[in-house]
Formats: sequence, C-alpha cells, structure tokens
Amino acid sequence: MKYYLLIFYFSIVLNAQDKESPLYKDDKQEEWVNNQFNTLTIEERVGQLFMIEAYTNKDQTHTDAIKKLIEEENVGGIIFMQDNALEQVKLTNNYQTISKIPLLISIDAEWDLSMRLKNTNKFPWALTIGATNNQDKLAFKVGRKIAEHCKRMGIHINFGPVVDINTNPNNPIIGNRSFGSDKENVTTKAIDYMRGMQEFGVLGSAKHFPGHGDTDKDSHLALPFLNHSVERLEEIELYPFKKLIDAKVGAIMVAHLNVPSLEPDNLPATLSKKIVTDLLKTKLGYKGLIITDALNMKGVLSNLNPGEIELKAFEAGNDILLFSQAVKEGKQKIIEAVAKDSIFNQRLEESVKKILRAKYFMGLNNKPQEIKPENLLDDLSDAESKALTFKIYEKAITVLKNEKNNLPIKEINKKKFAYVSLEEGENNVFFEYLNKYANFDKINIKSTEQTKLLSGYDYVVISINKPTESPYKSYVSSANTKSIVSAISKQNNTILCLFTSPYGLNSLDTAETKSVIIAYENNETTQTIVPQVIFGAIEANGTLPVDVNNKFMVNSGIYTKSIGRLGYALPENVAINSNILFNKIDKLATNAIENKATPGMQILVARNGKIIYEKALGHHTYEKVNPVKLTDLYDLASVTKVIVTIPLIMLEVDRKNLSVDDKLGKILQKAKGTNKENIILKEMLAHQAGLPDWLGFYKETVNTANAKLYLDYYSRTPSKDFSIKIADNIYMLSSMKDSIYNSLYKIPLGSKKYVYSDLGYYFLKQYLEEKNLKPLEIQAKDNFFDPLEMNATVFNPLEKFSLENIIPTEKDKYYRNRLIHGSVHDQGAIMMGGVAAHAGLFSTASDLAKMLFMFSNNGEYAGKKLLNKEVINEFTSYQFKDNHNRRGLGFDKKPIQNNKTGPSEEGYGHLGYTGTKVWVDPKYNLIYVFLSNRVHPSDSKLLNSMGTRENIQQAIYEAMMDTTTK
Repeated sequence: MKYYLLIFYFSIVLNAQDKESPLYKDDKQEEWVNNQFNTLTIEERVGQLFMIEAYTNKDQTHTDAIKKLIEEENVGGIIFMQDNALEQVKLTNNYQTISKIPLLISIDAEWDLSMRLKNTNKFPWALTIGATNNQDKLAFKVGRKIAEHCKRMGIHINFGPVVDINTNPNNPIIGNRSFGSDKENVTTKAIDYMRGMQEFGVLGSAKHFPGHGDTDKDSHLALPFLNHSVERLEEIELYPFKKLIDAKVGAIMVAHLNVPSLEPDNLPATLSKKIVTDLLKTKLGYKGLIITDALNMKGVLSNLNPGEIELKAFEAGNDILLFSQAVKEGKQKIIEAVAKDSIFNQRLEESVKKILRAKYFMGLNNKPQEIKPENLLDDLSDAESKALTFKIYEKAITVLKNEKNNLPIKEINKKKFAYVSLEEGENNVFFEYLNKYANFDKINIKSTEQTKLLSGYDYVVISINKPTESPYKSYVSSANTKSIVSAISKQNNTILCLFTSPYGLNSLDTAETKSVIIAYENNETTQTIVPQVIFGAIEANGTLPVDVNNKFMVNSGIYTKSIGRLGYALPENVAINSNILFNKIDKLATNAIENKATPGMQILVARNGKIIYEKALGHHTYEKVNPVKLTDLYDLASVTKVIVTIPLIMLEVDRKNLSVDDKLGKILQKAKGTNKENIILKEMLAHQAGLPDWLGFYKETVNTANAKLYLDYYSRTPSKDFSIKIADNIYMLSSMKDSIYNSLYKIPLGSKKYVYSDLGYYFLKQYLEEKNLKPLEIQAKDNFFDPLEMNATVFNPLEKFSLENIIPTEKDKYYRNRLIHGSVHDQGAIMMGGVAAHAGLFSTASDLAKMLFMFSNNGEYAGKKLLNKEVINEFTSYQFKDNHNRRGLGFDKKPIQNNKTGPSEEGYGHLGYTGTKVWVDPKYNLIYVFLSNRVHPSDSKLLNSMGTRENIQQAIYEAMMDTTTK
C-alpha cells in the first residue's frame, strides 16, 4: 500500500513540476510524453538516458557500431564530433531513420559549428563577445545565427553557452570560452546567447556547473579542484546558473570538478548527488535537462568498472549520460538498480519524461524531415554571419592606454610611421591596412640593440601576433619580446596592438607604452579593424572582460572617437547583399576585360563611410605583363574637373570671393571687352554658356596628314622659349599657352543650350591662378589633397611616381607618335604643361573616395572642415532642369528623363574620357569609383557601348538589401 501511495504522490509532484519546466509547451505535449513513455520497455526507457558520440571522419566500422547502439540499445541521442558537415547530414538522416523514437542530436558549437565542422562559420570567442557592450545584443544575434546553422544540420541541442566566470588567468581549458570575469557581464551575455538560440528553436545548455572558471587543470586530463567556500560559490560561480535557470535555459551540463565545500567525499560533481540533486535540482529548483559532461574524460574516470560511472551519474540526478563508453553495461546496471528500488524507478520516469518532453519541444513528436545537402556549406557560412562577426570584432576592440589622447592619430602628413611585428602569428593584412592610412616602413627588430633603427619615427606601431585559431593557444610572449617592447616604448611614441588574449599583457612591460590596444584574436578581420581604430575611421568602445592584473582591471577601456576617415566593412554591415554585389561586378568587369573594352580597372564601392568593395582587375595592357594594383595611378581625364577645379571654385564661393551668378568679365580682366564678358559662371559650369564642345589646339602645330610636328612650335631640348614638355625630348613653344587663351577669347558663342564643353575650364584655371597667385596644382594640394591625405593624387605623376605604377593610355598616332605613359592623354592638358582645369590629374580609386566622402560628409574629413554643406548642396543640384539640362555646377547628374531604378536624383559625379567615373549618391550614402584605360591601345568605344560603368553602378543598387541607410 505504501508503495502505491509513494508512486501516486510522486506522480502528482512530477506532474506539477512538469509545467515549471523550461521544456514545457502545452497539455498536448504531456499527453504525447505519457503515451510514449507507456509504450517503452524498461530497456528502451533506460536507453533514452544515453547520448553517444558519433564521428564523421571514421570508417564504416564506427558507423555500424553507432547503428547497433541505436537499434539494439535504443539510445536517446547523439553528440556529433568532427569534422565533415555533409557527411554528418548523411549520417543524421540515416540514424534518424532507424531510431524507434527520434534522436536528440547535439553538438559542441560554442562559437558556431566550426568548433566541430570544417568549412563552416566561426564566431568570435566568448571572451571577445564579452568585451562588447550590451546595447547591440550581439550575443543574442550570435545565438540566433548558431541556432539557424544547427537547425540546418538537424541539431537540437548546442552545448553552450559557457557561463563559467573566468577569474583564473592560468585556466587552461576555459579562458577564451568564457565571457569574462565579471559575473554580471557573463550572465547578461550568456542569457542573450541562450535566448537567441532557444527563440529560434535550439536548446541551450549552460555549462560547466557549478563553475569551471577558477581552475588550473583541464578536466579532459585530470580532475580540477575548486576550493572555495559555499558563500563564495553562491556569490560568484553559481550566480549565472541561477539567473539562467530563471531565464528558462533548456539544459545544464554538470562538470567534472572536485568541490569539497559542496561534496566532502571528493566525488566529481558529475557523480555527486549533493551537487546535482540537492543543490541544482532541489535548492536551485532546476526542472530542465541535466546533462553530464563527457563521461570519457579523465576528470571523471576512476577505478570503477564499465557501467558503474553511468550508474553513479544517474544516481546523482543527471538525466542524460553524455559520451558513455559503456552503454550496454551502464544500461544493465541502471536496470538492475531500478528493479531493486522504487525510488530509482521514479527517477527513471522523471528523466525519461524530461527527455521525451525535450524531444516534443524540438518537434520530434513526428519523424524528422530529411535534411537536404544542397547548398549546405554556403548556408553554414553565410554572409550575414560574417558581417555579424565583423561587427563583434569592431565593437570589441579595447583601448587600455591612450596617453595624451594619442589615438586616434589626427595628423598624417609630414609624419614618419614604422611598423614592428613580434611573435609568430600572421600579420600581413594588418600591415596592408595600416598602409591604407599612412606610409609605414616595416622594420625588423630581433633584439633591443636594433631598436635604434626606429630613431626619428613619429609613431611606431608594434603588433603582438599570436596564433589564435584555437582558444587554447598560448598568449604568453617571450622574454625577448618583452624587452623589445620596453626598449621601443622608452624611445618612441609607441602603439602596442595585442592580437591575442588580454592576459598576454602579463608577459609584457607596458609601463612606457603610450597606447595599448587589445584585439583579442589574430585573424584577417581584427587586422583589418585595428588600423581603423588607430586612424579614427571607427571608434573604440570595447571594455576589458577580465581582470588581467592590478593595472588592467575588468570593465576598463578608453573610448576613442571616430574623426571621419573612410573605413572598411563587409557589404552586409551596410545593408548590401555581398553575393549580388561581388558576383555581378566581377562578372561585368571580367566581361569588359575579356572583350577588350579595357585592359584593366580599379573599382571601389563605399556605403555609410565604409569601403565594401575595392578591387584591382586585369592588367596595365593587353600583353598581361603587369597586373593592376590598388596603388596604381590612372589618368582621370575629365574627372579632374570635380576633383580639382570644382572644389576650388566651391571654396571661392564658400569664402564669399565669388558668386555663381558672377559674369566672366567681373572675375577675369582679360574677358572684358570680349564676347566672353557676359558669360554667367553658373551657365558655364552647367555647360550652357554657348561655348563650343572642343577645340583641337594641337592641330595647328602638326601636319595632320602625317602627324609630323611643325618645327616652329617644338624643340628637342628645353629652353626659355621651349619650356612646355610634351613628351620625352619634345618641348613646345612657351608662348603657346598665351596663343591658346587668345584663341579662346576670340571664338564665337552659340546659343545657350546644353553642349558639354571643356573650354570654360581654361577660364577657371586662369581665374584661380590670378586670384590666388599660385599654380592650380599647388592650390589643389594645399586646400584639398593634403588635408584629405590624397597622397597618390597628382598632376605630372612621373615627378613623384615610377613608370611601373602608372597605367598607360593611348598609342598616340596623331600628335605625339608614341605610347602615352606617365603623361596626360588629353592634348589640351599636355599643351598646358600637363596641368589643366579640365584634365591632367592622376589618382587611385581609394584616393578619390576620400574626396567623394568629404562631399557626402558635408565637407568634413578626418576632423577637418573643408567646405560647408550649403555650397556642396548648391553645386550638386540640378541648375537648369527646365532647359532639359541634367548638369549641376560642374557635376554630372542623373538624366532627367531616366526613370530607370538606380541612382537617385540627389546623386552626382562625373565621367572621364579615358574610361573613368566617380559618383556620390547622398540618398543611399553610396560612393562609386571606376577607373580604367579604355583608350589603350586605341580609342575604343566598346566600354561605352557595353555600358560597363553604368551597369556596374546599377548592380550596386540591385545589391542593396533595403532603401534606407543604416
């Protein structure tokens, strides 16, 4: 009678507890659970307790053994190990087919599936996420994406988050896997991570109960000792578990730990009833799944016979026995115990019903659908996850020292920069991205004696690049590295960048170091981001997630501002679909090169101040000897107008020296008394002042029948009379400049209709040089190129750059009779000495993007105000729409009648004759630069007829994931 009363009482308590379970769904669930339980034999019930390991990189013998355990022992679940996603899908489908009750599939995917599976996404370590603030809910987003990937694989439980509070820098197994040493931060991030998974349909499993953070042994190899009082455990180690229980975490994993204050008999926590039942289940009231850590680990193995560990783990109160190495024996011992003791029978019912409840909760009340292998690897390494990874690293970067506001570096010009790499990790991307902002000399330093090589440098950036492909890699630097860092810091303004755990600071002397930056991990993404922090393209607002030492304490971090330099990101970070963007642009560019529309090109796309596409494609010429590099210079042709002349005119208007309503006779003395006197500047800038489209000034100096130069105009040697260099060993008569201007003032004017013309820019050059008493190129350099750090933007590039860094243009057969290489293609510009207001400029796509970003950023760049937004708005607006004129003031605009989706009416830019284009679209915060040499080797129209520049621009708009800026 007592036996039946006990069963009745227990079942009432059990049913009451069911609804408190984080796995409870509804009454239909309970009905299904009870029905399923009642259909199972005792052997099948006990089998549900076991979750066995399965590998995808082992032979058929292993697969057959797993099948046997499923069919004969009725195991309840599988934990998949490494390392092949496609094979795992195949095996999951197979194993689920043969299982009487669908299997709970699990995996260790703390930082996503790459923890176990090759060629899948990897998120940053938990410690890196711990350095981010909570406003962006990045841990939640990580949990959600991990759940998405798990569901794609047919996985139901992820053994994460790690909620251990890592207070021990020497912890060999937790470290980077923990969110840090601050219990509130750890708890907040862990709850977010867990909710992200569970709201998207994958169970989380908080681990490693009761807390593995303050240990110095790896439980895979030995039994760690956690010698803290109950009060300390309550205050620190148990704190996040309590909070996650309140937040309804689906499972908790119990660790192999020796915790004397909780278990005086020195049993591992996994086998301790005092810890699992009395503490976790009774005192903390946890009603979800309780899972052992792997039962094959040396931290739990002892002299017990096969099956006894499983029995003791079950006795302790665990529901799932993970990674059992003795399923058959363990089952038998549990069956025997159940037969002998009614309490064990109730324990079995409790655990099995929990497991069944979890299966229903995960939709396993029906047979699982077959997992499709098509596009699997693409789905598991998706662009959104990469963008989220990028954002986490961006938000995590932590500045720990910044004496005298050393960061961000504001002034670059006339400063000397050196880069020193220490330790053994990869660092090439870091150096590459440093050089996107300033010219760095890479100095190899192997000893303190060599630090004298750094004398005279204004800034020395040191990187400590430790391998971090595994969270367990050493972060300790050598004694030699410590000495070198100290020596450099004593003599130079040093910026130390650690691409490793912040605990690495304990092996370094940073007392004299001016700035210290922690990147947490060493990979291409962090190496891309840190230079952006150094130079103020992005802010730094990460905080230290752990106590490192007395100088660098948890939650410390110095906020540094962005000063408005262009940065770098992934397309999805700015709401652009990378697959569409890259595939379409690459296809269009390759097609143009293969069809010989141009030998090569540079293409750049930026949004929201972030460069998201920057490529050099093809070669300098069709001989395919020199591949185009991002640092190669292109002849910009008419793009010169909006990069040199128009900004200088805008500046004059900004300074009230000029009005666009002024007449030419007012601003140019020589125009007075000519038919140019009453030309209104606005009309001239909009190409409707009646000027003809072009004048071939060079034609009167050459026999056009045979392209022979008239000797009256040219000399083979330079002199006062022949000072204008046209080509090597060809110098033009100095007075020809005056002759050109005289002819310009005499030409008749046509009607005031839109006719694109370069001729007005000759007048603008004359005005600017007379007004400011400086050559045009010096004005451009002083007012814009230097402040914008456009160090690769020049006239007459051979004065600064070598020929191999300059893209050639046409093989001139009508004037100069040679390949135009290193000098301007435009004949009028070369007759002006290579410096004209309409052509002559050479540059790179990245340099031009700085100018365009300044325009789009209301006239500001790198903390400098160069123009007021009002004048930019005026010049970039339509001027004569009613006259069917699409031009702004100097800028090109979208054709008025063009209703094609793509560039907005707010957009503006310019094309260049040599095959160039620049464009800004304020509505979408877009910048687009296209540079090519379509005129090589002859003036091919194919690039124009193919519409390559426009089609690439259109592809950018098609790749936008929405129509609002983010």
